[in-house]
This record gives sequence, C-alpha cells and structure tokens, in this order.
Amino acid sequence: MLTELQTKKLTYYFHTLDIDKNGFLEKPDFDKIVNGVAKAYNVAEDSETYKYIYSTYGKRWEALAKEADKNADNKVTLDEWLAYQDNVLNNPESDFLWMRVASMFFNIQDIDKDGSISLEEYQVIYQIHGIGNDSLAAEIFAKLDFDGDGKIMKNDYLNLVADFYLSNNPEAPGNLFFGLYE
Repeated sequence: MLTELQTKKLTYYFHTLDIDKNGFLEKPDFDKIVNGVAKAYNVAEDSETYKYIYSTYGKRWEALAKEADKNADNKVTLDEWLAYQDNVLNNPESDFLWMRVASMFFNIQDIDKDGSISLEEYQVIYQIHGIGNDSLAAEIFAKLDFDGDGKIMKNDYLNLVADFYLSNNPEAPGNLFFGLYE
C-alpha cells in the first residue's frame, strides 16, 4: 500500500504528466511531451533521436493504458494511476519497472549524450511539464547535483528517482526530482 508521502508525490507527478490539465492521462499528453522535447532540443521528426523519443513515450503510454486503464476508456484517472503505481511499487514481479523507465527517460533527457543531465537539460523537462520556471528548476537542480559539478550522472539520477518512488523520508532529495510536490 502506498504511504501518505508516496501518494502525495505520485499525485503531483500525475498532474505533471497531464499536459492538457483535463484530469486524465491520455495518449495526447504523451504526444505533447514528445513534441515538447523535440521542439526544445530542435530534434527533427525524421531523425533517429525523434524516433527513439516517440517510441519510448509511445511504449510508456501503451503499458500504462494496458495496466492502469481498468475501464478501457483510453484515459487513466488519478485513482487508476495510484492503483497502478501501488501495484508496480509493491509487486516483486514488477522487477523495478520504474527504474527501467527512468533509465529510458535519462537517455532522452541526456540530449547531448555526455552521460549526464545538465541544468539546461533539467530545465527543459520543467518547461514541458509545466512544473515551474527556470529559477525553480535551478534551485532544485542544485539540491540534486550532490558534488556541485553542474551535472547529474546516470547513477545519481536513478538513485534520485528511486528516492522519489520509494522513500518515505520527507527529507530525501529525490522527492524533489519532479518539482515541489507540496
């Protein structure tokens, strides 16, 4: 069962994925994220990078629709989302699905392929998801960049995502990964 803190964080995250703010997660939300990433990084639609981004978000939507959309209306409600997340996080058979997904999204965010996420790459995600302005992204990025080198390495990124999903410690840095959840 999700803890109160996990429920707060995952509810907040749901709303960051609901790009059109209609109260549901739908395929068009994921398409808008793809288009936002492509536009922000100037990725041409006929490029391999675009195809990877589109495929990754498409597969994410398909899996979410299959597993979370219990009434098969092509919409995932907040309740369906939370039930799905509860199942994924508390089912040993899920084999850390969320970590595999996080790894794929790291590969998308690391647009310059240097093996790290820079502040600029982090800010793009804030802009696309409507999480906050560049100033807020910079403030949170500084808390996530443990060694202050201006980069979040993949291992640190995955640990931060693990904190976000699993930690019940309100002080865990990863709680802030997708913005201020409170």
